Amino acid sequence: MAKSTIVTRTTLAFVIALATSAFPLAINARDDVPTDISSLENPVTLEDTEIRYYTRQFKGKCARCHGPDGKGGSEPVEPPLVPPADLTDAAYMTTRTDGQLFFQIMQGGGERCAMPAFGPESDHAWSEEKVWHMVAYVRRFAAGGGTP
Repeated sequence: MAKSTIVTRTTLAFVIALATSAFPLAINARDDVPTDISSLENPVTLEDTEIRYYTRQFKGKCARCHGPDGKGGSEPVEPPLVPPADLTDAAYMTTRTDGQLFFQIMQGGGERCAMPAFGPESDHAWSEEKVWHMVAYVRRFAAGGGTP
């Protein structure tokens, strides 16, 4: 390998290391979920008759960033913003409690994410029950590895 190639690769590795240490990219948009909410389990079950409705809701409100297949990352982000989550990643989704997903949908992504709030006090004005149904819908991506 030529000396200039080694220097270029070394320089590139240094720049990447410097950039990631200066702007560490968080993997979760919110880490400020109150413990009493984080520990909540979803009180609703998504019925088969509701899947078409929540599919339309997801496509209309969430797919722009999370992708129609739930794989996320469709919107470019700059550190320190967190990219949209890959909802099909079962390993990642097991790290998020129902309560954490509920809180993020209700309150939005916070300072590290462009996700809007959907709760009753937001412009979308979803009820808590509707948010819980969306949590159940979102869980289907990881369970099936793709579009629910």
